[in-house]
Amino acid sequence: MTLGFGYSSPTSLLLLSATAAVLYSIILANAIIICNLALVSSGMEKCGGYLAILKACVMIRGRTSTALSLAVPVNIALAAVEALFHYRVVRAYHHAENPTSSMVLEGMFIAYLYSLLIVLDTIVSCVFFKSCKTACRIDQGDRYSYRIEIEEQDGSTFAKVKNLEDLP
Repeated sequence: MTLGFGYSSPTSLLLLSATAAVLYSIILANAIIICNLALVSSGMEKCGGYLAILKACVMIRGRTSTALSLAVPVNIALAAVEALFHYRVVRAYHHAENPTSSMVLEGMFIAYLYSLLIVLDTIVSCVFFKSCKTACRIDQGDRYSYRIEIEEQDGSTFAKVKNLEDLP
């Protein structure tokens, strides 16, 4: 198989695949972090939709590595609980073809573990959200460095992010 670049060795295909996997993982991790922060923002500040996502994007600037270090362990734990469910419950169901009471109880316990991790992830996101707001206030002397303005024109709503340092 030849790539569009003229490379056809298995090593170059492996390198390209590894690079694409790392890039995909970084993009996916940032999307998860922004969505979690938008979820917390919509709950704590009573704003929803694209405005919460926009606030999350603005708040996370400069703190991406901290957010990744908070999100990765929780996501690994969630993936481990999902793997445990597939290994213990789904696999046992396919082998037995008849659910037993122990399978049902084990499935309920694993679901409880998963829900505990979701609650823990939400708490971590809330603490990170509060620290982002506090750091933003401290850095700017009790004023934000970015301001989000909502404008309505012809029945459409637009959000603009303005850097306060650029304003006169």
